[in-house]
Amino acid sequence: MGKNSEMEMVSEAKHLQNGHLGEREENDEKTEKKKEKEAKEAMVGPFSLFRFADCWDIMMIIIGTVMAVANGAVLPLLCIVFGDMTDSLVNSASSLSNPNVTIPGNMTYPLEEEMTTFAIYYSILGAVVLIAAYLQVSLWTLAAGRQVKCIRKLFFHRIMQQDIGWFDVNETGELNTRLTDDVYKIQEGIGDKVGMLIQSFSSFIAAFIIGFTRGWKLTLVILAVSPALGISAALFSKMTSWTEISGN
Repeated sequence: MGKNSEMEMVSEAKHLQNGHLGEREENDEKTEKKKEKEAKEAMVGPFSLFRFADCWDIMMIIIGTVMAVANGAVLPLLCIVFGDMTDSLVNSASSLSNPNVTIPGNMTYPLEEEMTTFAIYYSILGAVVLIAAYLQVSLWTLAAGRQVKCIRKLFFHRIMQQDIGWFDVNETGELNTRLTDDVYKIQEGIGDKVGMLIQSFSSFIAAFIIGFTRGWKLTLVILAVSPALGISAALFSKMTSWTEISGN
């Protein structure tokens, strides 16, 4: 009986030790997963994305930013020209339709001169948009391509400097994926999309400035309704994304 009780005590102690070991292993796995999550959550700042840019890249980025601002500010200016042209047409039509007003023979000449002036304005703004949009997209894309080329070179050199055991742990397909897909994502993030963001922001600022200077009452009304417009646009984008996901 004494031997049986001793054997039971030893088995229970072993079970307890195994249980403690299993708990320790689970805790170690949890801590490792937490560390991996913390490592994944490490984000890079917006200016740190351009740390591989040299002096030429910085110059192209600055010029592309200026062109994006110019391209974004042209759209509100086009609205001003279109509004002035519409006012001139309405004024001329109202004066012609009034029977109490005597119409001279050369009444159409001022309207033709005004339309010629507006056509010149449209041509100038169109030329500015053509040049600014081309330089915006080309310079941002070229600067992003040069930076991605530098990133790929550095990544390849760092891989070649690793020990042989490092290649046994990391798969070759994963390295190829990082060299192509991940670097392509970086190129998409620092390319012409940044120029489009600057263009949209400059259009927003220029539109509000022109709106408050030309008609501040209507601008305040639109500003009061803008949260509802933003919520509806967000809901529409979510609905379209849901339909695309369900369709796939």
